[in-house]
Amino acid sequence: MSQLDDLREDAREELLADESDAYESARFDDPAERDATVAWLRANPSAEGVLALLALRREAPDAYATIPADTRARILAAAMRDRAALNDFGYIDEDGGYDREAGHALLELGDAAVEPLAEELADANPGQLEGSEEATLTEIYGLRRADFAYRFLARILGAEPEFDPDPAVRDTHIAALRKRLRLRPPA
Repeated sequence: MSQLDDLREDAREELLADESDAYESARFDDPAERDATVAWLRANPSAEGVLALLALRREAPDAYATIPADTRARILAAAMRDRAALNDFGYIDEDGGYDREAGHALLELGDAAVEPLAEELADANPGQLEGSEEATLTEIYGLRRADFAYRFLARILGAEPEFDPDPAVRDTHIAALRKRLRLRPPA
């Protein structure tokens, strides 16, 4: 199997970046491997590509930059929507939370990530986190995928995201952000 195949397989198996041997060992020294990965990601903007995308960002930033920003944003938003656990994005808590690789990548994308993240603001599915402390945050706060989308989207738009332990209050924050998006001039 190629490096790309290994990264895709680990993503399909729902491995987080820090659990994936393929992600940890990924190198893009071979131009053919690097070009094949870029081509596959351009043609397949899905959650299956998230580990390959993040590995390219870390190991071959010039190649990563050749993938259109909207494609990178769609891959990351698909990962937020479709992956079982969201640890690769970071976590959310009353102190504001913490960003990991996928979260940093979203924030770097700026306006290109607005539309894909806005589509996730209605996702009330649980925003599962793995690990004893992080999983506890999901349970205590009833974190949802929409909460993660809100946290990143607010910051991209230049606002400090508000957090409340009560999901109903967080829903009012999400509604206000949605209203702001409707009033936003087209990019």
